[in-house]
Amino acid sequence: MESLYNELRIEIFKFVDTPISLTLTNKKWYAISQDPQSRADWLIFKYGHAHALFHAVRLGNSFLNSEVLHSLLSKNAIISRYFIQRLLMHFGPHDEKLIELKIEHNVNQVDFDRIRTFQKKLSSPWPWASNLPLPIFTILITAGYNNLVIKENDMELFHFLSAGPLVINQAPQKLFQNLTDIKNIIINKKIRTISTATKTGS
Repeated sequence: MESLYNELRIEIFKFVDTPISLTLTNKKWYAISQDPQSRADWLIFKYGHAHALFHAVRLGNSFLNSEVLHSLLSKNAIISRYFIQRLLMHFGPHDEKLIELKIEHNVNQVDFDRIRTFQKKLSSPWPWASNLPLPIFTILITAGYNNLVIKENDMELFHFLSAGPLVINQAPQKLFQNLTDIKNIIINKKIRTISTATKTGS
């Protein structure tokens, strides 16, 4: 009977928008909140398979551990090439002295503004993925090995393939011309935007 209650609690848990309030009610709910399967189910239900890993990383080390990550992967959370590209870009601390030197010696106003904007993002305590533990990073990179294209940016590529820079009357021809490549990047490379929006299911 107790196992049935636990199954019901796990099912209820994934519907809770902010689990922290529930975990404070009693020890049983706290235990459910610590269960890797429960956390994985909650992430996938709340954000969908496409964005679950991004938000798992965003929630940080107090939420994401190797057990939770393995549960997410076993439940088919999607590792897109774009996710891997962003992970490689953001993992680890940035050299703030180097950023300051770039600002000091850069004469291009566009680059100056871009670097300054980036510097402001770094002012937050822990930018996304910057303090990810190495074992978690290693699991993600290993799991996404076949999707690794480090020097590319799938979102930027999609922007150009889908006629993003063109005026509207030139777009249909370019879209038709690039249709095969667009299908490839969506279906085979599993491009996903990194969204903060809540998704239900998927």
